[in-house]
Amino acid sequence: MSTLSYIQFLWKSLDDHGIHSPFMFRFVSKAFYAKGPRLSKKEYRSQNMQIGYPAAELLYRVVNYLRPAKSFVIGENADKVIEMLRYAGEENKIKLWFFSPLAPIPGGTDFAVIADNEKEAVMASFEKIVSNSNNDTVCLLPNIHANAAMEAAWDSILSHPKATVTVDAYHLGIIFFRREQVHQHFIVRPSKSFFRDALLGLKNGYGLLG
Repeated sequence: MSTLSYIQFLWKSLDDHGIHSPFMFRFVSKAFYAKGPRLSKKEYRSQNMQIGYPAAELLYRVVNYLRPAKSFVIGENADKVIEMLRYAGEENKIKLWFFSPLAPIPGGTDFAVIADNEKEAVMASFEKIVSNSNNDTVCLLPNIHANAAMEAAWDSILSHPKATVTVDAYHLGIIFFRREQVHQHFIVRPSKSFFRDALLGLKNGYGLLG
């Protein structure tokens, strides 16, 4: 990650007001921007979560919105991610059930996280998630801009035929497998800032209040 890549992300990004897909508008409004529990930096430090704070905090919000029943975390760093998700579940009274990658998940998973850092490993994990997915599965890939290997893996996922709707939230990539959706890719700011969003809103043509 670099300051330049983040500036480039912001320049291309939208917030919920720039999204014209009803499905994605609802997801972003409620998972990213709705008032609700947040992972504080104090909590993050006390739990020694071992993944970057921006990715952990956004994961926390998404889990709190989705409240998934069947979860699937796969990859070299799965234990660290599961520990973080368990904390989010305990804090928000969510019963998270984690399934093993060694056996098929009945009916497919509700929520999946890829906990790998190399392209080949990410893609192998993604294929396992695809085989255990259903129409409502939500798949998350943290740190998609951490390095060239992760950006290459993210680009490969974007072109995967099963990935119908994708979201680049900079620290987190989100993939949906909804068959009824046309293929769409969104670049979305994971948080709001009045002055920053006002300037970017002018650039995107929807004004200060749109």
